[in-house]
Amino acid sequence: MVRLNFMRNTRPPRKEREYRQRRSEILKTALALFSEKGFHGTSMQEIAEKSEFAVGTLYNFFANKDEIYKTLITDTADQFHFSLMKVLQTRTGEVKRLKACVEAKTRVFLENMDSVRIYFAETQGATIHIKTGLDQEIRTRYEEYLQKLAGVFQSGMKKKLFREQDPYLLALTLDSISTAFLVAHMESPDRHPFDAETIMDIFLNGASKTGGAGNEKMDMAFRMDTDQTPSPSGALRGRRRGESGR
Repeated sequence: MVRLNFMRNTRPPRKEREYRQRRSEILKTALALFSEKGFHGTSMQEIAEKSEFAVGTLYNFFANKDEIYKTLITDTADQFHFSLMKVLQTRTGEVKRLKACVEAKTRVFLENMDSVRIYFAETQGATIHIKTGLDQEIRTRYEEYLQKLAGVFQSGMKKKLFREQDPYLLALTLDSISTAFLVAHMESPDRHPFDAETIMDIFLNGASKTGGAGNEKMDMAFRMDTDQTPSPSGALRGRRRGESGR
């Protein structure tokens, strides 16, 4: 009788593991230097010295500084795209999916604050994004995400959860509100605590005291779809409040 070996070793070869580890160390060092000195204020020589590699060795991993930057931003963009698309593809209720999307975006944002900060800083000039092709790559991912988010609104409209509006504009509005909260928090965490519930409440119910048409139904949908599990942003808001009360 032939015995099949189902316990095959899927671990990559040692040289490949070492390559990945060194590459990761270079990216981590470059991110720290970009955060401290800015992209344009950092040289390949500094990245090599801080990584404890010879400059020549550094070029075995990356062709130039632009490629290092592009890799950092692309890796972060991939995390955003994967996390957001994953929650939007679940079979939960529409309002719950929207809230989960805001929570996922918040989590990835907070976990990658340095690379996000660098991206926003370099976006002011945008030259490097155009030169490396990064601008188009980010736009393509973002558009795919917005279309998927719009699909959730479209589905909710069919169930009379949302008023008849352009679903793409609703997707763009929710994403813009959440981004504004996150950027404000990045610039001043103590002044701008937030959580997904706050963002969703403002988006769904607005600032009007009486609310819009179907507001009562929207409140009910929001409460029913709201997960009681503490979110990263909710924990952050609670921590900030606790600190301020000391």
